[in-house]
Amino acid sequence: MTLQACGLRGAHDLESLGLRAAVAMDSDVSDIIRARYLDPLSGDSARELIATLRAYLACDMHVERTATRLFVHQNTVRYRIARFEELTGANLRETRVVVEVWWALALSEMSL
Repeated sequence: MTLQACGLRGAHDLESLGLRAAVAMDSDVSDIIRARYLDPLSGDSARELIATLRAYLACDMHVERTATRLFVHQNTVRYRIARFEELTGANLRETRVVVEVWWALALSEMSL
């Protein structure tokens, strides 16, 4: 996996890469994370749910800010987050799960 696949350009050391280096290098863990959080999503709604999750995490899990960023109603964000949790069994109120979902989203970015 290259730095470009991680969305990075130029020279970087391991410290600046953070968890992205682990995501790129640990294929066994990545396969498990992908199966847990991405495989249950399918169809057109998968893209919508993934985009919402990316925005939600980028907005520090603030529903209002996420809704503003996506130009949707706050209840739409809440619904999409709940739908993701329902489909995957994830609980985004658990730090471990949030990290794993971030990992899954990083994987999906790398495979684009």
